[in-house]
Amino acid sequence: MNSKAYTKYFIFCLLFLLLLTATFNRIVDPLWYYRDVSIKGFNAIKTEYHSYERQVKPIFIKETQPEVVIFSNSFLEVGFNSQHPSLTDNGKYRSYNYGIAGASWDKVYCNVLYAVDNTVLRTAVIGIQPGPLPEIDCSSKQQSISKLEQKTILFSFDALRASFNTVRRQDRSPTHDINGLSYYHRGNGGQIEQVFKNDLSRYVMFPTKKNCQPLNFTENPSWSSPKLIVDTGGLKKLLVLLLSRHVKVILVVYPNHALWMDLLMSCGDLIERWQYLYIIATQLNEINNNSGLVELWDFQGTSDMLTEKINNGHVKYWQDHGHFNYEMGDVMLDVIFNNKRVTSVNSIDDFGVLLTPTSLIERFYNFFKNRKDFVQKNPWYINDFNKFTH
Repeated sequence: MNSKAYTKYFIFCLLFLLLLTATFNRIVDPLWYYRDVSIKGFNAIKTEYHSYERQVKPIFIKETQPEVVIFSNSFLEVGFNSQHPSLTDNGKYRSYNYGIAGASWDKVYCNVLYAVDNTVLRTAVIGIQPGPLPEIDCSSKQQSISKLEQKTILFSFDALRASFNTVRRQDRSPTHDINGLSYYHRGNGGQIEQVFKNDLSRYVMFPTKKNCQPLNFTENPSWSSPKLIVDTGGLKKLLVLLLSRHVKVILVVYPNHALWMDLLMSCGDLIERWQYLYIIATQLNEINNNSGLVELWDFQGTSDMLTEKINNGHVKYWQDHGHFNYEMGDVMLDVIFNNKRVTSVNSIDDFGVLLTPTSLIERFYNFFKNRKDFVQKNPWYINDFNKFTH
């Protein structure tokens, strides 16, 4: 074979391999980019998607144009099913879960701005932590979103490796669904006691050992006006922008299992939560200006789901102290959108309260009153708390 023929043969083989690679990656679609081929046992379970969700999710919402989007860290990414009828108005609207694992406020903030610029947003569900919510410079984060290109998806070694791993790992459990919901550690109920034990005991000891006191249910704290200086300029900017476009905004304060909240209380880290929320509710009230387009919802308390007994193999609603399953999220969405009241067997506490500056103070007092009543009626709870924190 002469050099000319060898060169032609080499180029032909190279082009053929490139075509084969692109075809294989296109059919397997390991990053859920195309979403048009799903074959059970071959590529239906996207085992590698979780490693690329930060790159794929923004592209997904830009191309599919959902009217309803959930913005959060992994708490609502795991807990809110974007296809719940309350969110989609029984299928009338497209909805997507744009939660990102490990996302702090800056990431959530920038994701909202990105969605405003690239979708026909009608409803934004935004998960928040009580605390500073400052304005963020999103220029560098927005630039990184556009870096996932067709040639990368079809021809890169990472894509090829992801395709091979997807095909050979079809016996694994899915990490996400196609609409952005994360399953996280769903199904870990057989080890959940150890999960709670590790989480709670680690909080007491790290980064330094905290001076936590035994639980006190005999004296309830009194409300005091916030003296904190909290930067909520980022939240204000988002709300003003969303209101100017007539977007319905649901702010959801991430709930935690009651055991975690009592640990924060015993370590002196809970009272500020209510003061942060009061500042947020006050600002929201000023911006909302009776439009009814912005709501702030808090679900923390002693209702049955929040105080679910943590026994291996018998836990329905929780994966750890902060990640709740979408069965609980479904109830939360029904409360928010359908005003569905949830009654509890072991508590008189309401599950879900729409916060205003006035209702928040009432909620503050009810939280501690209900907490005291719950523990008096359920002595097992103190035993569980001691078991998981010592």
